[in-house]
Amino acid sequence: MQVGLLMVFQNFRDGSTDAEAYARDFHLADLAEPLGFDTLSGVEHHFYNYAMAPDNMQFLAYMAGRTKRIKLLTGAVILPWHNPLRVVEKMILLDHMCQGRALFGIGRGLAKREYETFGIDMNEARDRFDEAAELIMRGLETGVVEGHGPMYPQKRTEVRPRPYASFKDRFYAVAMSSDSVPVVARLGAQMMSFAQKPWEQMAGHINTYRELFRENHGRAAPPPVCVDFMCCDESAERAEALAREHMANYYLTVMEHYDMAGDHFKNMKGYGDYASNAEILRETGLSDAANAFVDINTWGTPQQILDKLEKRQQAIGDFDLTVQVSYGGMSLENAERSMRLFAEKVLPEVQGWRRAA
Repeated sequence: MQVGLLMVFQNFRDGSTDAEAYARDFHLADLAEPLGFDTLSGVEHHFYNYAMAPDNMQFLAYMAGRTKRIKLLTGAVILPWHNPLRVVEKMILLDHMCQGRALFGIGRGLAKREYETFGIDMNEARDRFDEAAELIMRGLETGVVEGHGPMYPQKRTEVRPRPYASFKDRFYAVAMSSDSVPVVARLGAQMMSFAQKPWEQMAGHINTYRELFRENHGRAAPPPVCVDFMCCDESAERAEALAREHMANYYLTVMEHYDMAGDHFKNMKGYGDYASNAEILRETGLSDAANAFVDINTWGTPQQILDKLEKRQQAIGDFDLTVQVSYGGMSLENAERSMRLFAEKVLPEVQGWRRAA
């Protein structure tokens, strides 16, 4: 199993200055390589304290100069918000800077208020994503960007520097909805999915990806990446208390940032799953939904976490894991203690798990 660390750069309820929030998360990011994590990644979000991460490629370029071994993943570049030519240039440059350690992860985006601020119609998100993904992947492989689609017409342009190496096996895409799974499989990307329901209930979602990937590419799909919030402590009671507070805090910011209970999804192209989920959320209520969110993430003593991950592997098959340790007002002290304990007692064990044939 490959295990990564995802940085969110949240300033929960403006509980600190933005500079303090960045200093906290940069400190944690610096620990990822020496503690033995396989990947380091960063989200992309704009304009709000929910996640102050407007350019994950720039963040990873900074980390490229501070690391030697760890792989650097964009988790993810939200394609409808970018010029594809610039994405190709920046990812190739990042790959040169880290000498082939870059991993390219992409997403479609879900926050209406971010789309509105950029002046982009969210109904165009699927078309923009699909067209940009194909154009960018060709550009990353060939060093030439050329597009004839309605969203991103681009005259034939050679980028310099030329590609450092192929991204074909270093390509990831977020697939949270059933609408995204066929697209991710067709593109040949490694699927990423954030915790959103009990993982046992995600088995169908993941197996559909595996089946479609094989149909499209004639080979087995790479293991999906499960993205979890994580809290590890020697005390089961303390781990649960921290999780119940800070993961629930984060969940409430998710609901606010994405307006997850709103009715705008039902009339929006390509977001049908979210319309159904909004109905369920309105019926369930935020408090119960927040507790359910905590339940499906990764927390407990090291042994409890190992047991949970083993149970997940039995339910969904092989998977890679990416964890977030700084969220929802979690202090640096608690986040670092959790991360170090996880790295000491969980990480070596799961990294040694053998893949199924």
